[in-house]
Amino acid sequence: MNQPDLLSQYDTYLKLKGVCLKTRKRYQSLLTSLFRSVGLNPSEIAQVTTAHLRAYVAGLQARRLADRTVASSVTMLKTFFGYAVTEGHLGRNPATRLPNPKIGRRLPRTLSPEEVRALFVAIAQGTSKVDRRNLILLHLCYVCGLRIGEAVALRREQIDLEGATLRVISKGKERLLYLKPRTVELLKDYLIQNGIQDHVFPGAKNSHLTASALQSRFRSYVKAAGFTKHVTVHALRHSVAVHYLLGGAPISFVQQFLGHENLQTTGIYTRLTDAMTKQVALTTVTALDDQSERVELERKVLEAARVEHRDERAK
Repeated sequence: MNQPDLLSQYDTYLKLKGVCLKTRKRYQSLLTSLFRSVGLNPSEIAQVTTAHLRAYVAGLQARRLADRTVASSVTMLKTFFGYAVTEGHLGRNPATRLPNPKIGRRLPRTLSPEEVRALFVAIAQGTSKVDRRNLILLHLCYVCGLRIGEAVALRREQIDLEGATLRVISKGKERLLYLKPRTVELLKDYLIQNGIQDHVFPGAKNSHLTASALQSRFRSYVKAAGFTKHVTVHALRHSVAVHYLLGGAPISFVQQFLGHENLQTTGIYTRLTDAMTKQVALTTVTALDDQSERVELERKVLEAARVEHRDERAK
């Protein structure tokens, strides 16, 4: 079996599993790099040893890639070689004993409710057809907690206006989201005015809008809103999760809402709500706080804002 056959076979397998194109391309890049580094063709996969894989991962770490990137690469290698065993290309999986690099749990970047409102005011000021489309698209990213890839790829058949639901299909799984009346009205007007029959957000060549095109436009909205920190479309998904928890929603609801398989993945948002609660408790001036304490609290808030701005610029 030659190289294109083995890797394209695996790519087809991933596609049938519902893995997105971006992830599939990363698999292809990683695996091509691996076989090149060990001096073997994929048809010679049986000759790949655990020592080869350990050396390859060490090389990734030597390039000072982020711990999360290296850990993700290890997971992808284990998945690929597990597939090779299942399909009969290997007798055993040489990646089984490959250690998983330890990574810190980085807190996701979020916006406060006030910042979200300011952002959407900036988006609504756009007057072009593209701006009006993006207002609906980004509205869905926030209120439905959609990943950017899920949002741009929406099809008309996934939306039930009468039932006020949105069916999201991602990573081979499906989840049902309930739409509030305002979202239903916005969607209904948009679909009728634009005569949408298939792709809700059409792009070029009879396909849907690309995530990169939306992200590029989103940067102009962030700037128009006056934000100096780095904000991505994905921050809307993180933000609504935190806002639901702050509003009293159970974490199990947020897990289902976001489509997380593991409750621990959702649990990271509780750390953000704890941090916000602490900030409110320590910086809100109440009736029995004296004037000097008020000034000191305001100084701390300003200093914290300056530190955050400096850290964002450093990134």
